[in-house]
Amino acid sequence: MRGWLNRVSIAALVVAGLASAAVAGGERAADPPIGADQLVFSVANMDPKADPRIDFYRYANGRWADRAVRPARLASINIFEFMSEHLKGQMKSALRKAADDAATAPKGSPVQQVGDFYRAYMDVARIDALGIEPLKPELAKIDAIATRRDLSAWLGHFTRVTGDSALASIVPFTDLVDAKKVSLYFISGAFMLDQGSLYDGAPDSPQLLAYRKFLEDVLKIAGYDPARAAHVAERAVLLEKTLHAAQLTPVEAVDPRNGYQPVAFADLQKQIPEIDLTVLMQFLGAPVPDIIVQTEPRYLPVLSGILRDWPLDDIKEYLRLKLIVAFKSCLTTKFDEPTRALDEAILGVTALPPREERAQGMLRRHLGHPVSRVYVENFFSEDARARATDMVGRIKAAFEARMKSRAWLTDATRKAALDKLDRLVFRMGYPDTWIDYSSVRIVPDNVVANVMSSINFEMKREIAKIGKPVVADQFNDSNATLPIIINAAYNPLINGFEVPAAILQPGIFDPAQDAAVNLCRIGAVLGHEMTHGFDSGGRLFDASGNMRDWWTPEDAKAFEKEAQKLIDQANGFEVLPGLKANGPLNVKENMADVGGINFAYDALTAYLKDHPAENVPVDGMTPAQRCFVSWAQMWAEKATDQYIRAIVGNDNHPPGRYRAVAALQHVDAFYDAFGIKPGDPMYLPPDKRVHAW
Repeated sequence: MRGWLNRVSIAALVVAGLASAAVAGGERAADPPIGADQLVFSVANMDPKADPRIDFYRYANGRWADRAVRPARLASINIFEFMSEHLKGQMKSALRKAADDAATAPKGSPVQQVGDFYRAYMDVARIDALGIEPLKPELAKIDAIATRRDLSAWLGHFTRVTGDSALASIVPFTDLVDAKKVSLYFISGAFMLDQGSLYDGAPDSPQLLAYRKFLEDVLKIAGYDPARAAHVAERAVLLEKTLHAAQLTPVEAVDPRNGYQPVAFADLQKQIPEIDLTVLMQFLGAPVPDIIVQTEPRYLPVLSGILRDWPLDDIKEYLRLKLIVAFKSCLTTKFDEPTRALDEAILGVTALPPREERAQGMLRRHLGHPVSRVYVENFFSEDARARATDMVGRIKAAFEARMKSRAWLTDATRKAALDKLDRLVFRMGYPDTWIDYSSVRIVPDNVVANVMSSINFEMKREIAKIGKPVVADQFNDSNATLPIIINAAYNPLINGFEVPAAILQPGIFDPAQDAAVNLCRIGAVLGHEMTHGFDSGGRLFDASGNMRDWWTPEDAKAFEKEAQKLIDQANGFEVLPGLKANGPLNVKENMADVGGINFAYDALTAYLKDHPAENVPVDGMTPAQRCFVSWAQMWAEKATDQYIRAIVGNDNHPPGRYRAVAALQHVDAFYDAFGIKPGDPMYLPPDKRVHAW
């Protein structure tokens, strides 16, 4: 399992924001515009001189690409980033007002918590004066480690105070085979930089050298002399590179079966004698289980060797560094420049976001529901929720019709697939019940304490679920489904998906646009999420959310043949000179894109039959043409080369330029809409088109 919450999302994460209806003085700052320049569907973004049969991306997005300028602080610009900017503009006034009102707001209320958290984070003078002092008590705990038992205790404690794992940890999560219960999972350590492919290159690669320089600079700011900082950074990179080689590769991790290996607790303990797992569990605050799920089959022998061969002092140095990096965003702003320099080396971003925007990201991570609640109450349209819900019905009907018509399915598997589709659940906008954060103590003068308080609250909640029937938290994934995140995500363990409030706005969903545009944007997003239940990973789970093989062998073979077409297509696409898309890593997302746009087009066709007056050209384009151009414009993007390389190596989502066109080539109607014929560059032969769903 890569990460604690392993959900499938439609786009790379975008930090979204809180909003409020007024600022002090009764006026609200004007929201940032969102129009053609921000990739709301528009013919002004098209290049009429381009031939759609030759280069459909240029045809749909050419004039936008010519005039769009990527700000230095962003690795990429796309519709999700533009929508995020819109939300962040709303959020600024809300946070300022919350900060003004926090002192008189009831303790534990969203306004008090959000306002005081924001005040603490924005008090740069106080933060800089404290340096790393707020972290001294935790660093002292590492200094006190004298035995392997002490190390075991600290590893459990680290997860408790950071929600992260150092070297290894044990965490509760819904059991993949029995989604009605919570199991405990042994997970590998998380690295200080979430770029796994970084370690695959040469030791002297520019990116790896930049990472080591970043670690050195962080340590020097924390008080290390240059020689010690250089030594610790070098050893830290060696340790992480060694452990990375023992982890599942990104492609291996695509298959959830590779990360689900239940073993007896005693047998797991034998694999890692250097860590007392019982002590780790004690300091985590969780009971010792009889069975534990091992998620990394090759990891433990390598970690065992490191803990056996490395001096304890070297391990402690790594843990100090790990702790400092985990909390550097809460500490002195001297850490800003090393962070900016690393971002430039890895992603090509030359400037950090303003601190006020970073405050929004901190609130998203640590007070997700209180922040989201304020946004929903002030800005979310119930009409948007109702209209999107109506679209779910239309998309689901299109999916069902296609499922019934798939000639490659046997009756037994078709019946099971239809049952799973029928039992699929979806939620729109926000949770039915908000998580009660009122017991979380948030103060206006200690960022580190606030972060630890919120993490400890969440850890206690998760641990309390052990031994009880699973009740899934709604809209509570801070990486994917909080109502303030511009995203949508399918969770195979509930056989359902969530569509946060923040995505139900222009330009993914715009009530002012026609059905062709909306169905082939938000409708295709909904279809994308439905398809995830039947992609290369989702198909491994049944209608109840359990990982179970419900396919006949011949159907499974036929499905894999269809999926291989997507792998081959991506492997042949050059995203940068000499760099091809990553077919095996991207196959699930590409399958979901194909499903999403196919269902959207079918739903549009059905809609126009019911509304014939709307089946007319608009802006000189037929509804079908507007549908496909709308989809392509939704994925337009400008990005640094470094960012694209990082996406190809680490992200299961392919770059936007690929997504804009690749899925359309599997829609038969696309060829008719633009007169694309055999021999045209945009033509994909019928035998290479995927018709799995």
